[in-house]
Amino acid sequence: MKRVALYFGSFNPIHKGHIALAEWVVEQGLCDELIFIVSPQNPFKEQEGLAPEFSRYEMCELACKASRYPEQIKVSAVEFVLEKPSYTINTLRYLRENFGSEMKFSILMGADNIENFDKWREYEEILCDYPLLVYPREGYSVEKFADKITFLENAPLFDYAATDIRTMIAESKDFRDKLSAEVAHYIIQNKLYK
Repeated sequence: MKRVALYFGSFNPIHKGHIALAEWVVEQGLCDELIFIVSPQNPFKEQEGLAPEFSRYEMCELACKASRYPEQIKVSAVEFVLEKPSYTINTLRYLRENFGSEMKFSILMGADNIENFDKWREYEEILCDYPLLVYPREGYSVEKFADKITFLENAPLFDYAATDIRTMIAESKDFRDKLSAEVAHYIIQNKLYK
C-alpha cells in the first residue's frame, strides 16, 4: 500500500513554505508521496482575491516540479470535479472509493486548522479513519484532539503566508524571494493578484 499524505488548501499562491514542508514530510518518511489538493472553494474562506482555480493548480504543478522530490510531491485537481464548496470528507470518500485498494491516506494540516476542526463536516469520521499530521503555526496550540493527531513539532516554520504575498503583489513590493522562480514568473506573466 502506498502511503499518501494529502495537503489540502487554496494555495493562493503556493509558496516556498508549502514546498519546504512537503519536502520535510517526505524526508521524514511520513509518506511515500505527498499530494497538494487544490481547493476551488473552501467553505471557510472568502472567494474574493482568489486566483482562478486552474491558475492555482498550474502554480502548484510548477512548484512541485521545482521541488527536490518531483517524483514524490505532486498536485491534484480532484476537487475541481467534485461538488462545491469543497468538503474534505467528500474528497476523502471519493479518493478511498477510487484508490483505497492501493493507497493509504493521511492528511497534512496546520495547527490553525485544528482549532476549528470540530466545525468541519463529519470531522469525527476524518479523525477516526485518517491519520492527521499537524505542523505548527505561530500563535496556535494543538491541545484540541492532541491524543488523535501526530504533531510535527520540528517541521519548518515560515513567518509569512499567502495573504502576505498577495498584499506585497498588490502594493508592487518585491515578493519573488518567497516563491519558486517558476511560480513568481507565472504570477507576473499572468498579472495575478494585481
